[in-house]
Amino acid sequence: ETASIFGEMIVFRDLLDKAPGKQERLAMLTDKIDDIINSVNRQCSFDRFEELAHTARANGELSPQELNDIWTSVVEEYYGPAGEVYDNYDNISRLWAYVPHFHGVPFYVYSYAFADLVVGSVYNEYLRQPEGFEAKLLELLKAGGTKDFSAALEPFGLNPSDPKFWTDAMETYVGGMLSEAEELSKDLGYI
Repeated sequence: ETASIFGEMIVFRDLLDKAPGKQERLAMLTDKIDDIINSVNRQCSFDRFEELAHTARANGELSPQELNDIWTSVVEEYYGPAGEVYDNYDNISRLWAYVPHFHGVPFYVYSYAFADLVVGSVYNEYLRQPEGFEAKLLELLKAGGTKDFSAALEPFGLNPSDPKFWTDAMETYVGGMLSEAEELSKDLGYI
């Protein structure tokens, strides 16, 4: 996932630089921000659903209603009560059933959120220190899963065991785009 998401970010940045106007640039930024936040938050909530469902399943078979209740509780845990992010949660209780990963590849969903945050940190290093970056990135991608995660990120000066690694990923990765989107929104008279 890391390779594809990093590639997407490079292409996105290139297209963003070529945006013909402020409105187009703002639209691209808000789409990308939504995409990243949705990926990280949504996939983490999916992982939480799986954790709770598998934990409950250890005590016996679960009814569809029990799974519906777990899903609804996770949605509220991650998005807050109805009215905070979404107007209501009517008709959402069965949405867990449409996620094929739950049935075929349990706990795989974390990799999307994980990769987005890793890309955030690695991309920030690219912006901060582009010289020699390509060789480090190619080495990281070549290694695949053969290296310990910490060792794989060491050449970038990144330490994933430090909680700051993860918070910085979101703050600098998404925060910069969010700040730019807010400025463009002001310039365009939207806020």
